[in-house]
Amino acid sequence: MIDVELHAHTHFSSDSLNRLSGVICTCRAVRIDRIAITDHNQVEGALRARDLAPDLVIVGEEVMTTQGELLCLFIERRIPPGLTPEETIDRVHEQGGLVGPSHPFDYPRRAGLGPENVIRLRSRLDFIEAYNARTRDKSANARANALALTLDLPRTVGSDAHTLAEIGRCRVRMPTFTTPQEFLAGLREADLVTQHSPWTVSFESRLAAVAHRLGLDWSDE
Repeated sequence: MIDVELHAHTHFSSDSLNRLSGVICTCRAVRIDRIAITDHNQVEGALRARDLAPDLVIVGEEVMTTQGELLCLFIERRIPPGLTPEETIDRVHEQGGLVGPSHPFDYPRRAGLGPENVIRLRSRLDFIEAYNARTRDKSANARANALALTLDLPRTVGSDAHTLAEIGRCRVRMPTFTTPQEFLAGLREADLVTQHSPWTVSFESRLAAVAHRLGLDWSDE
């Protein structure tokens, strides 16, 4: 069994200052065996991180669609924001990747896909993020988990790490895999390890966003 972090950001997201080298070193320190780097509407950081640590990094992207965010895994090319969920799903699957809604009930962040869309798209989704450590309303995670079980879709959990200290708070403990299909099958056997992040991480993201706007993102790897 390996420990997998399936939702993490780097300084290639406008609200994080995580350097790629820092993410990699932190994963080694907290015993994360694989990590999906899922920057907002961006894959460049994930691709560079994979070059640095090909045994560790899964290339992903958190894409804002017209209806909310989708978590895209095992991709090679950027999916542009602003497409419909259907168009986004198709582009992920064309690359052989997997896709599911991140924090689908997280309305305060205005990024959740919402239950109506998840139900409508259930036959096209590969998984549901059933727990997100940054979701302030804990009942939103409970509803996401219940919906995944009702729809019989594989469940993932994610730290949604925008700071290094958050990496590994949530992890999927699952059989080792080499392909997206093996990963998806392994989710059915996985143990989901969850831990809520303190409210202060949102404040740190706001500070990171200010640093980016001021050109202080320290963007070397």
